[in-house]
Order: sequence, then structure tokens, then C-alpha cells
Amino acid sequence: MLLRQLFCFGVVGAAATLTHYLIALSAHEVAGISVYISNLMGYVTAMAVSYFGHGLLTFRVTLTRATLQRFVVASVSTFLFSEALLWALESGTTLSSRVTLSIVVVSVPVFSFVLNKFWVYQIR
Repeated sequence: MLLRQLFCFGVVGAAATLTHYLIALSAHEVAGISVYISNLMGYVTAMAVSYFGHGLLTFRVTLTRATLQRFVVASVSTFLFSEALLWALESGTTLSSRVTLSIVVVSVPVFSFVLNKFWVYQIR
């Protein structure tokens, strides 16, 4: 079960990332919307892909308002974790930015998976 969840988590995450990029790029390049607003549109759409994809495919739970609220808190927490980790690595080490960003990019999905599995989509 854990391997299936990890696989689905990766597939849904890749789909959300691609959705974010394509929506943002299309809104900016085709519709002429500000790149910042376009990025927000892509991000919000990707959050919906993640929420429904992880709920229905990865963790296979019934989605509720409480689940959505936990998902939003987890998403913000994951972002803050990534920023804090990056700051700690950048200010506390002599590692290059390529290395610190690589550490963040690898660490964030692990943090996100644990939050989602054991809190957001936990069957209560």
C-alpha cells in the first residue's frame, strides 16, 4: 500500500506541476495576463489537482470540508517549510545555491507526503 501511495503521490505531483506551468504559461502568453497573476492562476489550479488527485487516487478517502481545510494549511506549511529550510541552508552553510535548492526540492515532497498521509487525508 505504501509503495502504491508513493507512486501515486509522484504521479499526482507531476500532474499538478505540469498543470501549474501550462496554465500560467497559457494565461501569460496567450491571454496576455500579468505573469504574477498567471502564476497565481496556475498555482490555484495545481492545488485543485493535488487536492483531488491525492484524495481520490493517492490516499483514496472521502473528501470533506475538513479535509480541504487541512490541505490548505498543509500547503501553506509546506511552502513555509521550504522557505525556512532554504534560508537555514543559505545562511548557515557555505553550500552553493544549486546544492541548497536541490536539498529543498528533495526534502519538500517528503515533508508534504508525511503531512498529507498522516494528517490531511487521515481517515477519522
